[in-house]
Amino acid sequence: MKQVLTPEDIGTIERTIAAASLPPWKVVELNDVDTVWVSPDIEGNPIALFDYRSGDQNRADARFVVCARDYMHLLVSEVKSLRKRTLELIQLNNLELQKRIDLQTDFNELKQTIQAIDSDK
Repeated sequence: MKQVLTPEDIGTIERTIAAASLPPWKVVELNDVDTVWVSPDIEGNPIALFDYRSGDQNRADARFVVCARDYMHLLVSEVKSLRKRTLELIQLNNLELQKRIDLQTDFNELKQTIQAIDSDK
């Protein structure tokens, strides 16, 4: 699994979200039945069926899928926001560093000027 998402990866995730059935998704389950459905609404046709594991595992998997649908857009937005803020902080840090370099240069020039004046005396 990748450790860093590229802008292309984020674009792919956004297109995948846009292509999926519209939210909200709901878990449709019956207490005495192991089969669990994920549906965009209770009345509609299911978009996913969990039927191959125990009822508890099917319910947990279905809830995970619904949560993933709900949070993917939010997570992508958060990644983009944090990357933007990180870039802003790097740029501010670079400006501050440049100011310090400029001050050090000015200080060194002033020091040389004072030394030159002192040596002329």
